[in-house]
Amino acid sequence: MKPPRIQLVGAGELFEALGTLVATAGAERVEGGADVELWVVPASELARVVEARRPGPADRIVLATRGLEPGTGRRGSEVVLAGSACLRVGALGGPLLPGEVRRRSPCAAVIASPFTELTALATAALRSPLCRAYASPDLVGVELASALVDVFAVALGAARGLGLGTGAEALLVARAAVEGARLAGRIGGEARTFSGLAGVGDLVACAASQEHPGHGRGLALARGERLPDVAAMAEALLRHAPGLPIVGGVRRVASGEVSASAMLGALMATAHEGEWDDA
Repeated sequence: MKPPRIQLVGAGELFEALGTLVATAGAERVEGGADVELWVVPASELARVVEARRPGPADRIVLATRGLEPGTGRRGSEVVLAGSACLRVGALGGPLLPGEVRRRSPCAAVIASPFTELTALATAALRSPLCRAYASPDLVGVELASALVDVFAVALGAARGLGLGTGAEALLVARAAVEGARLAGRIGGEARTFSGLAGVGDLVACAASQEHPGHGRGLALARGERLPDVAAMAEALLRHAPGLPIVGGVRRVASGEVSASAMLGALMATAHEGEWDDA
């Protein structure tokens, strides 16, 4: 069987390092067309790339875009669908740490789309003896999980910067899973998606590795620095579901309203009798 023809759009060095993609990188379209385009584009730049490339109904796009669009809170797939004639869009999530990929360590990812032909092509391109690639129909859930993990990773980094210990980090991971399921349920995603690779899997990676981008930003929060980009990420998520304590706490710290220690102390003081209370 002929392998899928993948075009990388954006900074795709990580995926080239996997060694599994039959890929052509670059801004110009591949001659003869690609089976799938893998867009590695920041959420803040996605609308501009959509306008420049103008994908059409025949295109299949997988977004490796973490976070939501600043200012609007739109998911990446919403940006593509609203700004073009493209119909088949997917999203990639999971704990792909660049350093570990380059060291040829085992890794895994999940690709979500309601279009099974798209997920079949993309997972076939990523799978190798070192990379497990799974398919999911829950596009909304995987996109939200990836956005949430960006914020939760900052909270984990802050906890580590404050020296709170492994138990506190485990608590943050567990409660982040609850917030992820809560958000997915309110927006139409599947609650179980956050228990998979795009959610808890990515959280475990950022809790265990200082290579995760959120780790350094969390350390900065623990030192008292303001991070407007992190505050904007958290604010975009809170537009969808205001009652997310960790996300709300990160927003307040990142915008300079409270210190990281005060935020984590407030989370510990919140009273709940049931582990799965929706409050």
